[in-house]
Amino acid sequence: HPDPIVIETGKIGRQASAAVTLTRGESVLYATASRDKDVRDVDFLPLSVEHTERFSSAGLTSGAFNKRDGRPAEHEILVCRLIDRPLRPLIDGGWRHDTQLLSWILSYDGVRTCDPLAITASAAA
Repeated sequence: HPDPIVIETGKIGRQASAAVTLTRGESVLYATASRDKDVRDVDFLPLSVEHTERFSSAGLTSGAFNKRDGRPAEHEILVCRLIDRPLRPLIDGGWRHDTQLLSWILSYDGVRTCDPLAITASAAA
């Protein structure tokens, strides 16, 4: 393939449990995985996923604060679900730490969608 997927770690996000940057073409994504040290006494996997597409990744700016940093867009919520659904079964059944997966699009080339790249970056983290 002309544009390989390149995953790098260890350069940024050292305070997270894991952090990766994924590059394909001119698109760059940053994903982190963090967990709480304390184990919760619950009967489910406490996993939260957040995916953010910034206007600045495509070279745009927004004039209003609410549009820029307000409630996530419907598409972002759907991408969070796309990240959550395939990864949740891969986590050990006894895992009870609060776990958070964060994914940001740092740069977008405008050619391909970043949704599958966000799933891959979050899985790698």
